[in-house]
Amino acid sequence: MLRPALARAAIACALLALIGASEPPPTKIQKCKDARGQTVIADPSDPRCYTPPPTPDEMARHDEEHRLAMERYRECMAQQRSDQSLVSRYPNRTKHDAARQTALAEIEATLRISQTRLDQLLVEQKRLRDEAEFYPSGNLPAKLKRDIDANSALIAAQTEAITAQKDNAAQKTAFYDAELARLKTLWSPQAGAVGRSCVQPRIVKQQEPAR
Repeated sequence: MLRPALARAAIACALLALIGASEPPPTKIQKCKDARGQTVIADPSDPRCYTPPPTPDEMARHDEEHRLAMERYRECMAQQRSDQSLVSRYPNRTKHDAARQTALAEIEATLRISQTRLDQLLVEQKRLRDEAEFYPSGNLPAKLKRDIDANSALIAAQTEAITAQKDNAAQKTAFYDAELARLKTLWSPQAGAVGRSCVQPRIVKQQEPAR
């Protein structure tokens, strides 16, 4: 006797569920104003609900917000292209280390040449000063004076060149350090596809401003 009773109960529950599912969702009621400014209580689709056109200030604010959003979108796309190019050029740490070593090796080679030339000029400077000691009154021969002046100018120029080359090496090192930090993020398995997702802002057509 218990089995038929259970069956009837199950059928009743199923019928109730079907009745509930067939009922339409409750209509959302809102309060709005019509074109004359009178309050209307109706659903959102009621044509009496009136949306006034934007003011010039509202339109200007909207345009500025859209301009900034487009600017962020373009920056995002540019960063994405840069990241893709970077990973394509350096797919792993070995490739990047090799590029760093090549760039710094060129600067170091130039620096060694400059330092050798400076050492030669310093040796020449000592020889000229030793020769100048034979003239304690400072009344140097014209040629010796020209040689001393020329040597001093070359030493100053070579010293300046070496300083610039060292600065260049420091800048290259900082550049490759920054690239490596970015690449570590892009190489990470958690990074997924290269670059972040860039969402282009939607263009919303506005009404004419209120006059």
